[in-house]
Parts: sequence; C-alpha cells; structure tokens
Amino acid sequence: MTAQRTRRLGVGVFLAALGARLVGVGITLFTSLNPYDEADAGSFAASAAETAAVLASGTLPQIPTNPNRVTTLWGFFLSPLWLLPGPNRLYGRLFVALLGALAVYGLYRLTSALHSREAGVVAALPIICYPSFVFIHSTVLRESFVLAGLVWATVLLSGAVSAPAWIPNDIGPGWAPDGTARLVAGLAVLGVISIVRWENLPLYGLAIGAGVAVGYRDLLSRVRLAAATGLSALIALTVARPTVRSALDFLVVKRRRRSRGRTVYLPGFLPDTIPKAVTFAPVGAIYFLFTPFPWMVEQAADAVVFAQAVGNVVAAGFAVFGVPVLWRRSKRTTAALVAAFVVGTMLYGLVNANVGANVRQRQMFLWVLFLFAGVGVAERVDLAERFERLH
Repeated sequence: MTAQRTRRLGVGVFLAALGARLVGVGITLFTSLNPYDEADAGSFAASAAETAAVLASGTLPQIPTNPNRVTTLWGFFLSPLWLLPGPNRLYGRLFVALLGALAVYGLYRLTSALHSREAGVVAALPIICYPSFVFIHSTVLRESFVLAGLVWATVLLSGAVSAPAWIPNDIGPGWAPDGTARLVAGLAVLGVISIVRWENLPLYGLAIGAGVAVGYRDLLSRVRLAAATGLSALIALTVARPTVRSALDFLVVKRRRRSRGRTVYLPGFLPDTIPKAVTFAPVGAIYFLFTPFPWMVEQAADAVVFAQAVGNVVAAGFAVFGVPVLWRRSKRTTAALVAAFVVGTMLYGLVNANVGANVRQRQMFLWVLFLFAGVGVAERVDLAERFERLH
C-alpha cells in the first residue's frame, strides 16, 4: 500500500509539473511575457531549423567537434522536431516541457527512495512552481535537458558508485537494474548531457570519485588513507599547478564575457590569481545561489526572482538539517552530491557576474539543495499525518 501511494503521489507530482509547464508554453506562445524565449532560444531554434533542412535534403549534417559550438550541438538534438509538419518551435517547447516534468518526477522518486515520499513532494515543489523553472522549461533552451540528465543519472548511479555488488543499493531493491547496468546507463546519461554542457565533466568525475572514496573507506586503514591523501596533495601542489593556472585563465575569460547586461554585479572583480580565486569562491557561490539581493531589485521581474532567491535561502536552512540525516542513510550518494554541489557552485560563482545567467545555470544545482531541504523539512515537521489525510 505504501509503494502504491508513493507511485500515486509521483503521478500527481509529474502531472503538476507538466501542467505548470504547459501553462508556461501557452503564455510563451501567445504573449511576450517570457523573457527567456529570446536571444539564445532564438539561436537554438534557428540552428535546429538549419540542421533539419540539411537532413531533409538527404545530406548528413556536419556535427561540430568543438564543444563550444553549443548552439549547433543543441540544435542538432532539437532538429528532428523541425522535420515534422506544423509549428516546429511549439513542438520544441513541448519537448523541453516534458523533459522538465521528467526531471521533477525523478527528483521526487529519488528523494522518496532515499528518505520518504513526504520529503520527495517537498523537494519537488519548488521546481514545480518556481516561475524561472516554469518559464525556462517553456522555451527551447537546454536547461531542462541537462537537469533531467543530472537527476536521472543520480538515480542510476546512486546504487552503483561503490561498484561491488555485495554493497546494497542506496535506493533499495527493485528500483533499478543490476549494479553494472545501472553504472553503464548512468555514465551514458552523463555523457549525453555533456555534449551540450561539457564544462561540467570534472564535477561529474568529482562526484563519482567522492562516492567511490566513501564506499571503500572501510577497506582502507586510517594510516593508508592519510598517507594516500598526503601524497595526493603533494602531487597536486607540484604537478597540477600549471593545470590550475590554465583553468583559472579559462574562468577569467568566461567571467569577462558575462560581466555585462542590466543585472551585472561586481563587474570589476576578476579572480585572476589563485589566492583571489580561493578567497572569493565562497562569496561567489552565495551570489550564484541567492541573487538578486534586495538592493538589486529594480523591476517587477526582479521582484519575482528575488522571491525565489528568498526561497533558496530558506531551502538552504533546511538543507543543513537534511544533509546529516541522508549521510546516516546513504553515505555514498550524500558525499557525491555534496562534493559536486559545493565545488560546482563555487566554480560557477567565480565565472558568473550576472543575475540572469545565475537564474538559468543554478538550476543544475538547486535540485540538490531542494533534495536535502525536503529531507530536512520532513525530519523537522510531521508531514506523514497530513499526507495520510489526502488518501
């Protein structure tokens, strides 16, 4: 009966998410109220139309090998919809809306399996109704594609990051295929979404590495673990410095490009030295996750985004309680998510200097915050009785 209620709630979560996004598609189609259906969205649609025209002529399109050709690459993914008769861009919006709803459903199922269905509903609720999520998922942007891939890759890998079959799955038996198949499928999903967001590959490696390290921690003595950590740190300091310098130069170039527009902040700051980058990284993460701050609100649209930022702050507060709870239940998954979240938000905080870019790109990380927040809320507030009344 409990499993049946969990599935029934999951269907409700999926339909609510899809319904909200279909409303967003309607608003986008008949009004000019969606600010995200311009600029990049138009470029992606044009690229999809161009690729579809090449396919329709009987010629195979040339797939770019440069990962920075994101417009062409995402247009390639969308191009089959432009081969259909009728309103192609509408098809694209509906496809993206469906991906967004699948991401919300995946978050609900993951959180429910790791903790409870009450936590799953709380975790999914912000993504269902946040205007930025709804409007971004009502365009042909790539955000929902990446979000769905991240969530479902986590579902697959959460039972496989420690590889040995004798270690029980974090998300319970019967939820996914055997460990090897789950591992291959999860890595494949990460590989596919990396085609349009290649810069996140180191974060995926970090997350998997953190999960593996935690999974094998009992197999290593503390002395060996300390020695291995010290040796790794020494190698990093002596060998990896040029790589860090090169990566820092890449971040600086990106930040310069994004230090423009109406919602720009701290335009004069550049993390062009390692000490400056290390010192600013936590501050940058706060800007990335929680802007606009009150003094940045200038228009009505800013007020809407500000309300969501306040919601992010509240979620962060509950997430503090949720992390230790999930650590006791699922150490590998918790370690992987926390490692990728902390390092990822710091790196994006170093790169971004524009609230508009933050709103789009932090969707890749907010779902992790909401997952832990859902667990925190479920632990601090008795939701089970209220959920029982719904049945």
